[in-house]
Amino acid sequence: MSKEEQLLSVFEELRKALFECNQSKLIELVSNEYQGFSLNGTIENKEIVLQAYKPGSIKLSKYLIEDMKCEVSSDFGIITGQGRIEGSYGKYEFQHDVLFTDIFKSINGRWHYYKSQATEIKSA
Repeated sequence: MSKEEQLLSVFEELRKALFECNQSKLIELVSNEYQGFSLNGTIENKEIVLQAYKPGSIKLSKYLIEDMKCEVSSDFGIITGQGRIEGSYGKYEFQHDVLFTDIFKSINGRWHYYKSQATEIKSA
């Protein structure tokens, strides 16, 4: 399996873990050095991701990706694309169309979610 194929496989594992609020898989896939920027501009780290996606917190009902591109260079992999996420957080329901960039770092031969940024696409 090529590095690109391995990266895409780990991306799918991460997406599934977020969708299912799978804490053990998130602990495995999210780097201890993870830093992300949420749709509202807040800075996130691994602890915040684990808190947000613990069972009973965020519940995703849709997580679609299109126009995905993958690039691998040395120990870093970048995935960009457009997505739609829908779900609920408590009584708050959300729907977001986004552009995203996710950076993965190879640590001990395994890809880990390292950096991320998402920007909401507003409808005209």
